Amino acid sequence: MNVGAVSLGIDIGTSKVAAVLINDQAEPLASCSRPHHADRKAPPGHDEQDAATLLNTTRAVVRELPSSYRRNVASIGVTGQMHGVLVCDSRLRPQTPLFTWRDKRCLSENFLAELRERSGIALNCGFGCATLAWLVSRKAWPSGARHASTIQDLLVARLCNLTAPVIDPTNAASWGLFNLEKNQWDTDALRAVGLESDWMPHVLPCGAKAGDLCSEWAAALEVPPKTPVTVAIGDNQASIMATVKEPEHELALTLGTGGQLSAVVPRAECEAMNDEARYELRPFPGDRFLVVASSLCGGSAWNWLAETVEKWMGDLDVDPPSRDAIFERLNHLGAHAAGGLTIVPQFLGERYDESLRGSISGIDLQNFDLGRISRGLARGIIANLAGMFPASTLRDRTGIVGSGNALRRNHLLREMAVEVLGLPIRICDRREEAACGAALLAAHRR
Repeated sequence: MNVGAVSLGIDIGTSKVAAVLINDQAEPLASCSRPHHADRKAPPGHDEQDAATLLNTTRAVVRELPSSYRRNVASIGVTGQMHGVLVCDSRLRPQTPLFTWRDKRCLSENFLAELRERSGIALNCGFGCATLAWLVSRKAWPSGARHASTIQDLLVARLCNLTAPVIDPTNAASWGLFNLEKNQWDTDALRAVGLESDWMPHVLPCGAKAGDLCSEWAAALEVPPKTPVTVAIGDNQASIMATVKEPEHELALTLGTGGQLSAVVPRAECEAMNDEARYELRPFPGDRFLVVASSLCGGSAWNWLAETVEKWMGDLDVDPPSRDAIFERLNHLGAHAAGGLTIVPQFLGERYDESLRGSISGIDLQNFDLGRISRGLARGIIANLAGMFPASTLRDRTGIVGSGNALRRNHLLREMAVEVLGLPIRICDRREEAACGAALLAAHRR
């Protein structure tokens, strides 16, 4: 069967690995995903994953794609969970687990505040450079360690048999000590927190070729050897590339475990934004930037409400219905309820202020019912993201592109997105958006 040139996209996510194949017209040919179960047992506040498990799962997922398509792969794109970091030796063998974006060890003993003072930069928990600085300060830096890497950049280095990882600005910026204006590591800030510049991966432009697929991995994946491999891109940017048709006119709203509201802006528009602490500026292909508001509780806040209903029913010795039935009922009640309750779902704090907690206000003797709670929480999830966003960037947008299972499955969340943001919403019909975006980027480079 002649399918023409095929692009392979791989996404190493926080909970699963996904792989997709697209054709020259960017149409999906096949996809596969599976949970990687790479989480390690770790002390409270630590969040670690096993790198070997992640890479082995990646190999297995790609091998599940149809071999007839894999034989025609002409480009490979890679993406994965941002902010996380691991440390490798000179042969790219991991010397630490992957410390993920959810890791909070830097909150202990006021360490994060100390880093912010020393570097002059608002480093957040889970950001790679903060975690690396913690390792150095606790004398936990492995003696044979030579390179820091994201898990997706380690995969690219292995695919191409590189001697050291490479990184693009989207992933480099997610570590926290990357100079966006100069497009390079902030060497002064690195030195201030005890990190060596030589440990940092070499920075390549977004979408640049990292190397060619080596014979070992070509055999393992049953993909043609010497296939060009693009430097990995951050999963947020990859998802935007796959879902947003008019990136400088539409907003991108994603509700998974967390939540993200994103908008692409030209470089010139970012000059007045650098001091704002409640959103991030992230590099985006085409010398543009993403303005991103990220909440730690997005879809997980909605899940919390269903879990609370289950617990209350259990406390009353009432058998709860299925979780799906609870979600369906919450959607129905919330859609037909009046307003009145204001719920701020900052149950886990936020990156810009870890001390924040959730709240419910406006309660009287008649309005604390499940319908109003559902509506107030759904509205609060969207309003929390919108409140972090610069008002100037929200103006003149024409619509919302929605993605993530929480938005797909819950019409009340979609209704509240329209109400809060004042724009129509369309749900992206692509699945495995980040892997698709990586494949598109690789195909475009070809």
